[in-house]
Amino acid sequence: MTKKTVPPAQGAAPPVADRRGAVARILADETGMVDAFMAAIAREIPAYANLDARQLEEVRSIIVWTLRRVLELWSVDGALGPEDIRMFRSVGAVRARDARPLAAVLRAYRVAALAFFDRIGERFADAVSVRDLSALARVWLTVLDQSSEAIFDGYESTGRVLSEDRERSLRGLLTDLLLGRQSHAGTLRARLRELDAELPSSFDLMVVSPAAPATPAAPASPAATGPDQAERAAALVTAALDARAAGAAAELELTSLHTVMDGVGVALVKAVDVTLLDRLVTGHDLTGALLTGVTAATAPRDHRIAVHGLRHASPLVWTERRVLDRGDLEVVALVTGHPDADPGRVAEAVLGPLAHDADTRRTLDAVIYSDGAPTAAARLHVHPQTVRYRLRRLAATTGRDPRTPWNRFAFQTALLASNS
Repeated sequence: MTKKTVPPAQGAAPPVADRRGAVARILADETGMVDAFMAAIAREIPAYANLDARQLEEVRSIIVWTLRRVLELWSVDGALGPEDIRMFRSVGAVRARDARPLAAVLRAYRVAALAFFDRIGERFADAVSVRDLSALARVWLTVLDQSSEAIFDGYESTGRVLSEDRERSLRGLLTDLLLGRQSHAGTLRARLRELDAELPSSFDLMVVSPAAPATPAAPASPAATGPDQAERAAALVTAALDARAAGAAAELELTSLHTVMDGVGVALVKAVDVTLLDRLVTGHDLTGALLTGVTAATAPRDHRIAVHGLRHASPLVWTERRVLDRGDLEVVALVTGHPDADPGRVAEAVLGPLAHDADTRRTLDAVIYSDGAPTAAARLHVHPQTVRYRLRRLAATTGRDPRTPWNRFAFQTALLASNS
């Protein structure tokens, strides 16, 4: 008895085995198909248009693997397994390491999918039924969905690790700068290259600390704080000030770093907006010290006098200001006997460009040791208005009003130190 063969019902899917022939025909066109994918990706995604030869070959190998895997799964009605997911997750991890944008990576797979189906329609319409084409689309979309999730996960998790590692390394760099461990210029340049970063030629250095509660007898002063409080204080001012500095920075230039050292927050910022800093420390009940024009060579000493000033400035200082400047710090270092104290620096720091102006120095000396402008004018043999004009110029240039107790003391110390 002869067995009768029953043909498949019209529109029913052909046996899965029949897809293997279509797969063979499609893979015979693999080189042309992959070339089309690469051209579409380069055309549609700017991030892929300028890849070097090694990177292009890597992209090509991933496309080849994905194409073959999709066709294999389609031929057997299969699904991605754990090994496939791990492979796509590793792709995401590698892309995070070479800093290719995640959006561009995921879009490359979508662009390749469109190019694939265009190619199928152009060259293999006779080999693939509508039902099989639908099954192929379901496989590819499923792979696209699962691979995107795996790539995203690999990219994000690796990115977090890299970010934490780089942040940790940058904080280590800042610590070494402040401790004077990075004194050799060549070593510093090599370390910055490893971190894919550049230091500004000069930067501003801040130390910040929460203020202790003020009392009628004792104005607000730095509080004894733990690392967490110091970290929060440094992070707060760094985040706010970095937004301003970043706009004018070069591509690799570090605009801010912060860490905790000696119990206080320490921040390096490319350029501090002093008005904004004053608002921040006042609004968040902080005290601080700011040194401008710091370089890698001067950072260790600047850091030492900033921390010392924050801790040893008298209540008289904190009555008048929340942020100490270089002049304040040099005066505090000198009068408290700090090892880094330098009388020669005090006049320059307090008087600024007027440090070598003889009329300003004589006028300031007369005012300090006289009772008002008329008496000072008589000592100088000038009109009282001349004295007042010079004092206004002094205040405008230095930001110090000689009529307030701390500024008067700072000016007096600067004059004495410059004459010693």
